[in-house]
Amino acid sequence: MKFEHTDRPGFWLGFTDFFTAGLFFLVYMPMGLQDELEFILGHKVRPYWQAYLLGIPDLFIYPLVWMAGIAEELKEKAAELGIEGPHTSWKHMFWWNMLGCLCFGPMIATHRFFRTLNQVEKELNRQNGL
Repeated sequence: MKFEHTDRPGFWLGFTDFFTAGLFFLVYMPMGLQDELEFILGHKVRPYWQAYLLGIPDLFIYPLVWMAGIAEELKEKAAELGIEGPHTSWKHMFWWNMLGCLCFGPMIATHRFFRTLNQVEKELNRQNGL
């Protein structure tokens, strides 16, 4: 699989998602990001819209934990590919979103998530000669 979107602007995606209360990713995830994550991680991932709906009763803790889990798997994939950090991680995603929610924490967490994803996709493209 050739990854074509290897320069996603993580901070601005996080900014948009923060100010739309997660609704932005309801549109963005099905536009190929979900498929890319599943390919990279090697397994099906619960669709974001399901995580979002499950998060409504618990003040959106569920989608945060869901995304933090994907962040941890992405960190492991980056380490497996020998990509130097800093990488996203469960702790980085969760705590920047929880404790940093009154300032730029979610944007910082999303930026590092997409930075790691971009690096993984570039490395996979390089390894496949694409």
